[in-house]
Amino acid sequence: MLLITPTWADNVYYAGFEDSVGGDYDYNDLVFSIGGTGLTLNHTTGTFQPEPTLGTSGTPFWNRASGDGPLFNVGYCIYGGGNCNGGTGLAPTDDYLATVTGGPVNDVTFSFTGPAGPGSVDSPVFLHIAGDTDLVGWYLLSDPTHTPHWINSAGGQTGDFSFDPGGAFGLVGNNGGGTGGDTFYSQNGVAGTDDTFGSHFAFFGSVTVPEPGSMILFGTALLGLSVMLRRRKNAQ
Repeated sequence: MLLITPTWADNVYYAGFEDSVGGDYDYNDLVFSIGGTGLTLNHTTGTFQPEPTLGTSGTPFWNRASGDGPLFNVGYCIYGGGNCNGGTGLAPTDDYLATVTGGPVNDVTFSFTGPAGPGSVDSPVFLHIAGDTDLVGWYLLSDPTHTPHWINSAGGQTGDFSFDPGGAFGLVGNNGGGTGGDTFYSQNGVAGTDDTFGSHFAFFGSVTVPEPGSMILFGTALLGLSVMLRRRKNAQ
């Protein structure tokens, strides 16, 4: 599998999505990035920490053996040195978000102030989907129903997609291609599929504050598993 590093100014958060309960928790089932002018990742229970020793220790929570083979967890996608993305890291200088004990952070949301005021998006969020049926989307924090707005709405689509949430939002993922399956929110307190392991999102980012006006709201989402790898895993 080959992931693409965006060629735009930093203020970018990367994320890995784990799409099943009781799986390998390698968080490489969907790997995507999101960033932009005034965009802020909000959390109350975690800290950004420097790159750990990659492997299978389980610390932090995403640093586990992958069912896809050796050196495939999301850490190798972000930092490089493994089999993910041909060994090239998407953001090798980024820190990872975890609790002080290395656990998942269950309360991640996003807020921003765009050129037209709070919540506005002047440039779209782009996603590039390589295959599979996992969905990624957003929900408004102000919506009491937390209705998911799927970005790649049919699943398995390829190409670029855009959205304007219009306010503070969270992220949501689904493994059923829009026809059921498990749904996971970046806030575990929002109704979704329950998993005692914790959040199904892993986040990475730079703690360096970029200069205002040097960024556009932009994201790319790429599958952390190719269809071939998923079929191989299912056949085992």
